[in-house]
Amino acid sequence: MQLRGRHLLIFDLLATAVSFVVSFALRFDAPSAQFEIYLTTYAWVMPLLAALRIGAFIQLRLYQRVWRYASVEELVAVVVGVVASSVAAYGLVLLLLALGVGGAQALGFPRSVPVIDTFIMTALAGAWRFSLRLLQVPRRGARSHPGETALIVGGGSAALAVIRELRESDLALNPVGVLADDIESHQRLMGLRVIGAIRNLADVVQSEQAQVVILALPAADGRTLRRLVHEAESAGARCLTVPSMAEVAAGRVTLDKLREIDVEDLLRRAPAKIDFEAVAASFRGQRILITGAGGSIGSELARQLCRFKPASVILLGRGENSIFEALQSMPFTDVAVEPVILDIRDGQRIDALIRETRPDIVFHAAAHKHVTFMERYPEEAAATNILGTSRVVDACVRHSVKRFVLISTDKAVNPSSVMGATKRVAELLVREAALRVNAPYVSVRFGNVLSSRGSVVPVFRNQLRNGRPLTVTHPDVTRYFMTIPEAVQLVLQAAVLAVPGDTFVLDMGEPVRIVDLASDLVGLHGLELGKDVQLEFVGLRPGEKLYEELLFANETDAPTTHEGIRRIVQPASAPVDLRAATADLQELVDRRGRAEIIRWLRMIVPEYTPATNTNAAEPVGSDQ
Repeated sequence: MQLRGRHLLIFDLLATAVSFVVSFALRFDAPSAQFEIYLTTYAWVMPLLAALRIGAFIQLRLYQRVWRYASVEELVAVVVGVVASSVAAYGLVLLLLALGVGGAQALGFPRSVPVIDTFIMTALAGAWRFSLRLLQVPRRGARSHPGETALIVGGGSAALAVIRELRESDLALNPVGVLADDIESHQRLMGLRVIGAIRNLADVVQSEQAQVVILALPAADGRTLRRLVHEAESAGARCLTVPSMAEVAAGRVTLDKLREIDVEDLLRRAPAKIDFEAVAASFRGQRILITGAGGSIGSELARQLCRFKPASVILLGRGENSIFEALQSMPFTDVAVEPVILDIRDGQRIDALIRETRPDIVFHAAAHKHVTFMERYPEEAAATNILGTSRVVDACVRHSVKRFVLISTDKAVNPSSVMGATKRVAELLVREAALRVNAPYVSVRFGNVLSSRGSVVPVFRNQLRNGRPLTVTHPDVTRYFMTIPEAVQLVLQAAVLAVPGDTFVLDMGEPVRIVDLASDLVGLHGLELGKDVQLEFVGLRPGEKLYEELLFANETDAPTTHEGIRRIVQPASAPVDLRAATADLQELVDRRGRAEIIRWLRMIVPEYTPATNTNAAEPVGSDQ
């Protein structure tokens, strides 16, 4: 049943008249002579009351709401609209009567009528609105298709959103109960019985013969989800989940969007507490430039920043296809978004762009990141990660950009790869500029982001799709992982905390064994590692390490006001004249002096231990 706003308006006019007449009827025990006299005398109040009621309802947008999805918010709006219009209307009536206008002073106006009328009008205005809501909720067990039996795990707003989604959509799922730790057993949540606590999952799946388990636990960490998925699947049920809080906070999805369990869910951590008010205040009304905006981090930065109402966002990238895709993924807002196709190595064009657009903040995410490719082509890594960064930073300094944030990596610490060494030099360039001009130019260092382009998870998925063994470098190799939304949220928070010369490191949690990651991914596809899918150990590639580090030996980390972000305490100054050394690097890049570039990197980054063999074979994913 669907009604347009004009239909409800007609109903409200009728309800106003009925409520007014019934109020007098109840007050004077109609039919009676007094009832007729008072109603006739004060009939003029009815159009005044109707006009103020309709006006209040329009102000509260009661004719623009979708009532089949009505909630407590809509009920409150109805009550407020009726009470406010009653106070205004009857207050005006009493004022007019006090001035001797509009009625017989000898009669007076019955004081109980406004109270009775308000109650009746609230009941009537709410009744036909919420009847639309009730007509949309099928009786339990009255589905047109029985569907699979589903058990909902979790309480609170996520569970409520899931129950509404199941009842209002065509999903072939029939919820049979809820497991929650914060609700006592045998209570009901939107009519569904609470069967027990979450720890009873396996037993309840079997006793209720549940075919699907819906994990309505957006704040749960990956360890908890792995345990629950294992229990549910061991009991014979498949699992669905709601998005993580990081995804919801990023504006990607809402809590009621059910989906299959993905490897990102099994590795996610408890959500970081982001100070959204401080972040929003820092970016609202600002002009923002993002380099590498077509990449995983750059495009997610753009999407999240648009939620904070900046004046404009410039998406800068070298590849037109990736920038086009990033532009298509942007949320629909009134923020001005401008795509720019430009290579950051082109110093003149970078300078012209920053001079013309005058950004307040620059996020520098453009980089070559693939370890094994950069071992083959060190001149490309040096040209983009060092010279490109130098040109962007110099242009920002020249044109007084207020804030600069470099997206760095844990591979910059004690690097064994060209990529890591060049990113370390980029950190030093940003720090040198920050201290030179006393501006909050900072670096944010973190590990791998799950499912970014070229990373291990997409490589594994492609190998599974093609029926190939999953290639892992070494049985003991570990990496730090974060989801893309969480990494970007912490980068934005770090940008707010920055003071000149800062380098931040994000809390990466516990390192993950790549073998365990492969096993989880295979299990999510309903397969068994070693039986349906084989692992193939291919050995560490040039530039790769068994494990990554987050700090150099001469660095320590100190807490910030945010629990997920640590400030790195570093030596006071760089050991060489970095700007002069960087100028010499251009000649080495131009003549592709690869051995000389390696020597140059070792001079600037003494901790760099280059690979002995640079003839890298087929890469297995930049996370390894």
